[in-house]
Amino acid sequence: MAIMSPTDLKPESKSENNQVSSKSKAVKGRLHVFMKKGGCEESYTACVGCDAQKDECREAFSMLEKCMKDRSDYFEPYLALEKARAEVMLREIDAFLHAKPKDRDEMFTKFMIRGDCKEAFMAWNDFCKEAKKNNKSCLHTPTMDTLFKCMKAHSDYYHPLLTVFKTAEEHFKKEIKALDTREGAEADAKG
Repeated sequence: MAIMSPTDLKPESKSENNQVSSKSKAVKGRLHVFMKKGGCEESYTACVGCDAQKDECREAFSMLEKCMKDRSDYFEPYLALEKARAEVMLREIDAFLHAKPKDRDEMFTKFMIRGDCKEAFMAWNDFCKEAKKNNKSCLHTPTMDTLFKCMKAHSDYYHPLLTVFKTAEEHFKKEIKALDTREGAEADAKG
């Protein structure tokens, strides 16, 4: 499970009139405060605005993931959202593959290798097997980046899967904003 994605930490993009919405800024600001308070400030700060294509950033994300897991009592709300994102993604994959959970891996592999990204998928899959043996993440890696670039280049075939990823990411962003709104309301009520 990915604890943090690079898009979660990118600086806010500006709108057409070169402004960042105050609500969006406030949500992002409270997320930063929340992340820093949990005892992972150093690893979190290393990730902010980091380019996941670079080795030092992948290491920073890995360190943040480990730190958050080590402090799971504090990070439980965020970790729960990550788990929910993964569950949404798996449900969506099952739906587009018309698969039962027990058949998912086999059907997913067949889908991936039938397309033009077979080699990129196999490289990522091999990397993931090795990463799991070493208790490491296989996200935010060059093999995953290559796989996504290939899938986007061949989106005519991989469109259903790309849609699953987009849906899961949108769900996660909505949930982060909802969590932040709840925490902001609680903080306002206390203070």
